[in-house]
Amino acid sequence: MFRPHQGLICPFRLEYPLARHRPLGSDGCAKVDDFVAWASASVEKLWKETEDRLPDALAAMDAGTLFGNAGHVSVMKSAIALHFVRSKAAWVIHARAWAKTVERGRRTWLNENRQLLASWFYLKKGLYPAGDEALEMFVDELMELSLTLAGSGALWRERIESLFLRARAMTDAPGLEILTPQGSGEFLIGDVPALTVRADRAGVGVLGGIALAEAQSVFLPLGPRHAAALGKTDRIIQLAPDQVAGVNARQLSGAIDYVYLRPGSPLMSTVRSFAHQRKNASGTAAA
Repeated sequence: MFRPHQGLICPFRLEYPLARHRPLGSDGCAKVDDFVAWASASVEKLWKETEDRLPDALAAMDAGTLFGNAGHVSVMKSAIALHFVRSKAAWVIHARAWAKTVERGRRTWLNENRQLLASWFYLKKGLYPAGDEALEMFVDELMELSLTLAGSGALWRERIESLFLRARAMTDAPGLEILTPQGSGEFLIGDVPALTVRADRAGVGVLGGIALAEAQSVFLPLGPRHAAALGKTDRIIQLAPDQVAGVNARQLSGAIDYVYLRPGSPLMSTVRSFAHQRKNASGTAAA
């Protein structure tokens, strides 16, 4: 039977809960221009190793034969690592860490190494610094190369490649759980899809303060009827409706701008209600 929206995805921008959200093909969703802007070929080649093998692993999952092939299981775990690293959350954490590094470096020069800085100023320019402003400008000169590298995207490219290799190694040891909803339940997917969780923490994901090394599990929705998670053993788990709702609540909580669901999904009202609440909460905070 022909279905007009078959194969399409509905991107829901949480900032606009009342807007009409138009279904798009997968190529039109979750794209970030210039996510890796500098020398991206090597990191894209690294990611492609997982991307090229993922369709076969997903097909095996649908056929119920995933756990009969160790290679497919490894690819699914690698997909969790890939989506954990290749996300807006990873970029936000990197940007915050770099800003703190720059500020810490400036404070160290201007406070702890002030005398050395003044001496170096004299050696470089042949005169003594005329006050704090001159020293601050000199610090900027000293840090210019690092700031230029960061601004070009070179630092981020090196960082994300290293993060992926580390994440892939960390996700390889635990077991793999494939989660399926009981009955007609379904999963939605946020724009930060691979979320770290802990039972003793209210937050989710790295933006919620849960690093990969601290996580008890990592959840990654794969589509309306399947999600993957790291666990103690390889197994398939059917989730009750309240458990499915919990997974979806984490996706909503961990999302930055968008969540994605199938056109006509019964989850649309849940997403819209969450978007209203978040918008009202942000408005109250701003006031």
